[in-house]
Amino acid sequence: MPGFFPQRLSLCLILALLLGACQATLERPYSEQTRIVRESLPSSCSDGIRLFREDVKRNDALDASTPALGFFPLLHSNRFLHTLALWVQSQEELSEWTTLLAELAIEVRAAENRNLNSPWSEEALGDLAECSRIFSSSAEFREERRAILDTMSRADFPDEYSRGLQTLGALPLLRPFLKPRILAEHAKERSMYFEEETFTHSSLYRLEREQSVEVDVAEWMRTAYGNNALQLPLLRKTQLDALFDKHAPGLQIELLDVNDKIGEPRWQAGQVIIDTENPVVYSLPSMTRFEGRNLLQLNYVFWFPERKPVALIDLYAGKVDSIIWRVTLDEGGRVMFYDSIHSCGCYHKYFAVADELKVKAQPTSREPANIFYLDRMLLSGGLDLKITGNEHFIVGIEPSMEQTEASAEVQRHGYQLTPYTLLKNLDTASGSRSLFDARGLIPGSERLERFTLWPTGIPSVGAMRQWGTHATGFIQEQQFDDSNLFENYFETQP
Repeated sequence: MPGFFPQRLSLCLILALLLGACQATLERPYSEQTRIVRESLPSSCSDGIRLFREDVKRNDALDASTPALGFFPLLHSNRFLHTLALWVQSQEELSEWTTLLAELAIEVRAAENRNLNSPWSEEALGDLAECSRIFSSSAEFREERRAILDTMSRADFPDEYSRGLQTLGALPLLRPFLKPRILAEHAKERSMYFEEETFTHSSLYRLEREQSVEVDVAEWMRTAYGNNALQLPLLRKTQLDALFDKHAPGLQIELLDVNDKIGEPRWQAGQVIIDTENPVVYSLPSMTRFEGRNLLQLNYVFWFPERKPVALIDLYAGKVDSIIWRVTLDEGGRVMFYDSIHSCGCYHKYFAVADELKVKAQPTSREPANIFYLDRMLLSGGLDLKITGNEHFIVGIEPSMEQTEASAEVQRHGYQLTPYTLLKNLDTASGSRSLFDARGLIPGSERLERFTLWPTGIPSVGAMRQWGTHATGFIQEQQFDDSNLFENYFETQP
């Protein structure tokens, strides 16, 4: 890029960028730690990224799940990478960590750009990508990378709660009344789970697989962890795809009406609909930390057209419903945890699988957890999730029975796996649009529940949300993608 290194960023420009900084960052360390960055960066990059971020904001095309750093928008982060900043030490680790932020930024910008009214050219977007990559890899910016790391390690990642709503709703006074409600809901869910549930009519969805080939997952994981100083399970795409295929669940869904069929989200006449003619499950990899270990997670997301009202006033009914099923693997590629939420962040269930896990006697979170135990050997050949009609509750987990015969009561379907990131760019009559708005919500999926639980600080409780924006705690602030989530409740046997 011509003129990249000779130019320097002006103080007035960076001050404008500072206006978008994370509010959780303390002012003194923020200004001190970013001073070197202010004085070193080339204006050819800073001008471009400033204009691009302004364009995204003006077009309401912000990706809420992976925000740009307010003080350095050439990089983007998520909760895992933000937490990882606390553990980065060596220069090699720092370079790898910054590269992950840079590549995430490049991916997010490409999706945001497609949703602009006038998308930037491939060349202009490529120039910004080069800026991000050179900053993450060039020896010239070693001190600047360290300054960014120090700043992020002192700041909190933006959460999904409104302090104003919590204050207005006197949340501290409500917590003693909320906890019994949560425990009662957990008891109801456990009762449904442990009852022998027989569906009169149901649909059975299974992944349409090609001939399976035995692979050495443990060796894949060993190699992936050993290939980077950060000790992250950075698998190749083909390996990730194979793991998603291997762990893809079957879905036995009680069939009451069309709203109990899974499908593909689409924009139609300005509204989100779920096309059930095309059974699709969306896949998304993520990572978490547990007792100092970085673990790979496989996320599967199923979409339903609606949860219909069952009473004159139904707080939980609304357009679009969804379940997220998550598989957390240990370093050898074996299942350690399953857990699940609806895409509103509600109904969080934990399923402990590894024999060495035990529930902490004193959890480090005040938010009650709904915990179940599963037999790893029983589910070694795959599993089926039993899901109720309309409410779409998981009420059973059973070994996969691949030879189940079709009958009049059970309709068998195949489904395809497709990347969750495609939901950021759905086709419309006028171009491309994300399934989610700039707050990470699906427009039109609001529930009446939002008028009763707003004091928790969660905006629009019950609405379907984008990955990375799922607040799951009503008593204590908690997000589905918190890196310390499992450590709140579990520990390994000594």
